[in-house]
Amino acid sequence: MKRFVSMLLFLSVFFTMFASVGHAAEVVPKLYLNGQLLKSDVNPQIVNDYTMVPLAVLSDGMGYTYEWEHEAKRVTVFSGESSIVLSINDKTAIVNGEPVAMETMAQLVSNRTMVPLSFIGTQFGLDFEWKHLEKEVHMYEKPKEPEAPAEPTGWIKQVSFDGVSGLTIGYEGTLKADKPFYLENPRRIVIDFPNTAYTEEIMSQLVGEIKTAVEQNPLLASYRYSLFEPTKARVVIDVSEGIGFVMTENVGELRLDLMPAEEVPVDPGEPQEPPVTEPETPTGPEVYDIVIDAGHGGKDPGAYSVQKRYEKEFNLSVALKIKALLDKETQLKGHLTRSDDTFIELIDRVKFAENLKADLFVSIHANAIDKSSVTGTETYYSRAASKPFADVMHKHLLVGTGLKDRKVKQANYKVIKETTMPAVLLEAGYLTNQTDSKALFSDAVQNRIASEVVKGIKEYLEIK
Repeated sequence: MKRFVSMLLFLSVFFTMFASVGHAAEVVPKLYLNGQLLKSDVNPQIVNDYTMVPLAVLSDGMGYTYEWEHEAKRVTVFSGESSIVLSINDKTAIVNGEPVAMETMAQLVSNRTMVPLSFIGTQFGLDFEWKHLEKEVHMYEKPKEPEAPAEPTGWIKQVSFDGVSGLTIGYEGTLKADKPFYLENPRRIVIDFPNTAYTEEIMSQLVGEIKTAVEQNPLLASYRYSLFEPTKARVVIDVSEGIGFVMTENVGELRLDLMPAEEVPVDPGEPQEPPVTEPETPTGPEVYDIVIDAGHGGKDPGAYSVQKRYEKEFNLSVALKIKALLDKETQLKGHLTRSDDTFIELIDRVKFAENLKADLFVSIHANAIDKSSVTGTETYYSRAASKPFADVMHKHLLVGTGLKDRKVKQANYKVIKETTMPAVLLEAGYLTNQTDSKALFSDAVQNRIASEVVKGIKEYLEIK
């Protein structure tokens, strides 16, 4: 008996010792991108032979961006025009709008989201090398192949001056001018024509540029044209101070008529220099600029509904209905971040609103979660200054959806965090719930939501 007990004690100590040695020998993999060591506040882990990393590695070390949806336990990772949607404990990813099976899945570890590095990197075009002895993951960006220049759609065949004030640009095919702009020293008007070349006759004479001097003319000193890029033609007119122009287009011909700036008819599309006048006191009611942001779009489909339709469809449909109602209001002017099925970066949505100096920002979304029983309407704000706006909008959104009240909540979604005007993100309902999904894709409910959103905006701005 004593020998048996002694043997048990020996085996216990033996296995405990080797378990400790095994634990001490565990190595945290090191990550390298193009030879540069990546650092993280949470160590990468090897789970079932797959390297799992926190989201911070993707954003801080690899230059990707991501958006985390807390309720849905879902993250969307962006790299340029590409996107990957990963849901916690789900082996199916959505890559550029298409489902792709994975060998592993995103996980929550100590409240941190860990994602499969090789899957994300490979989808975004990285090459991988695993150095087993060193326990190192080396990632390399593939060299970008130079893009072939686009084929021109138009050819300039003539640039001529009528001797008085008119410059004519004759062309074949399709010609689309960029917005003209002024440059100084010397003062000149510059017009670029993308996807445009010159006819063979002109190209045979074109060495650098073709310049024609104009003598004894008070409007201009010369004009010239060149191939600014392989498929971009440029026309430059050296003008006198205070000279503006009017640009008109006929079939096969573009004409610029030069004249003193004060004689140029009012046309907001041209870079005119209106005479300085004393500011006038506004006589009409104030007009507010409202940005309506249809979430997701293009390669980023958003949530997938039980009715086999994508969130991006709902978001755009409601946004267009809101815009149509805003267009009928005399004190509200609606602006859409997207008006079709286009992918727009989150930062570009923010810049759009900021450049516009918008008064309000409303982002339209629908939710999703892995429990089909979850239902209801939520409204999100980020900055404290947006809370009163969120309260008003949520009250009206509930009327629009007719769904369960899931309250006003705070979250750091990029579009409502980084905009500086009052901003809200509306989660109308859950596309993973049969009742919610059916309602949200109903034309009648969408019309009601749009109507209530406009009513909420008017109430917040105190517009009767």
